Amino acid sequence: MADRFNLDNWVAENGRTPYEFTLGGTDFSLPAAGDLDKALLSTVNLSAPSADDILSLMREGLGDQWQEFDSLPLPLSALGELFRRWQNHTGVTPGESQPSPAS
Repeated sequence: MADRFNLDNWVAENGRTPYEFTLGGTDFSLPAAGDLDKALLSTVNLSAPSADDILSLMREGLGDQWQEFDSLPLPLSALGELFRRWQNHTGVTPGESQPSPAS
């Protein structure tokens, strides 16, 4: 009998380092993008994220910090740079997806 893959253990053992940044003198923390819940897949286009998709990902990632982040002024170019750096931290650049696991 083949070993059963325990996904709960895999998630617990493969957590990634959060991406931290400062805006308006406040420290924020985003989980690695790959650690966000799969429910986002039904609403966000990860292969070519729109502005709405980026905001949805940021809102989900920041969680309780979202309201404070959203209240601070931020140029669109800076938001785009933050998103790129967050994705690079995870090892995925916008427009790319992570490879599927081997079968």
